[in-house]
Amino acid sequence: MSGDKKSQIKEAIRQLHAGVPAEQVKERFRAVFEGTDSLEIAKIEQELAEEGLKREDMRKLCDVHMAIYKEQIEKQNLNIQPSQPISILMEEHKIMTKMAEDLVLLANKILKINDVRYASEDVHQVEHLASDFADSEKHYLREENVLFPMLEKHGITEPPAVMWMEHDEIRQQKKKLQELIKEVNEANYNAFKNDL
Repeated sequence: MSGDKKSQIKEAIRQLHAGVPAEQVKERFRAVFEGTDSLEIAKIEQELAEEGLKREDMRKLCDVHMAIYKEQIEKQNLNIQPSQPISILMEEHKIMTKMAEDLVLLANKILKINDVRYASEDVHQVEHLASDFADSEKHYLREENVLFPMLEKHGITEPPAVMWMEHDEIRQQKKKLQELIKEVNEANYNAFKNDL
């Protein structure tokens, strides 16, 4: 990657961290992002970390970074077979993303129902999702024990560290969801809705 392109991408990331809206950064640096692959982005994020960007700050703005890079990542032709481990991890990630979207839809639906008796089917679906999320632990362990060490072996240490932070946060949320769904009843339904 040319030094100029690298410095422009670093500047885009710095602007994101300074609070410039993602769409504005995306538009300003559109030409720079064209043709930039995920490995190049990971290397740049690694360099920024080495230059002092804190891991916590990188984690907070992960979604913003993804909004910027999503188009480029989706355009990449990875040319991997469905049976390859990375393909399996990507498919699992899609499934978990869909589960999270389903949970948000159910939570929004439950918020509008004032009596637990009329929400029992939706609460039951949340219970199933909570169970499915508990099963997703295998996915995170595969990433942490196989994918992350491979990235680290090639000098990419900060993106896996940030993803590990995300995994820890997800684990906390899954635990809260498990506890919440175990205790729902007519007496605490309003508290359940708010917590959900």
